[in-house]
Amino acid sequence: MIRRILFVLAVLGFLTCQTPALSQKPDYSGTWKLNLQKSKLEADWAKGLTEGVFTITQNGDKFKLSRYFIINGKKQKLSIKMTADGKVRRKKILFKGKLEWMGNNLHAKIYRNGFSNVVDYKFGDNQNEFIADEVFTGRPQDYHNHWVFDR
Repeated sequence: MIRRILFVLAVLGFLTCQTPALSQKPDYSGTWKLNLQKSKLEADWAKGLTEGVFTITQNGDKFKLSRYFIINGKKQKLSIKMTADGKVRRKKILFKGKLEWMGNNLHAKIYRNGFSNVVDYKFGDNQNEFIADEVFTGRPQDYHNHWVFDR
């Protein structure tokens, strides 16, 4: 009987130690180059887009996304830091935003009165393909962009 109890305790201890490893979220860190052939972009401003790069630094639930686009020959940069804990925080002075895990995908929302940008991030067919599915509502145009990036 004692052997059985010790065996059950050992199995439970092993499973408890394995739970964090089994529940780890994907690491999106890396440099991602825009694949214009696979992407589907509705935004009018993206018509002159010829190149794009995302650089993501991830440390646990802390993320930094830096990106640049070449649009009509001009480089446009943006950088933002967020924590994937679902808490609403001020971003870039004018906006509120939150980032949270939904399963193995990241769900980001940045908004203010009359403006909303929601992006779901995930791996594509494999871990060398990164998808950013973006829905923008506001001026000057509502749009849905499906961004595909390669490592």
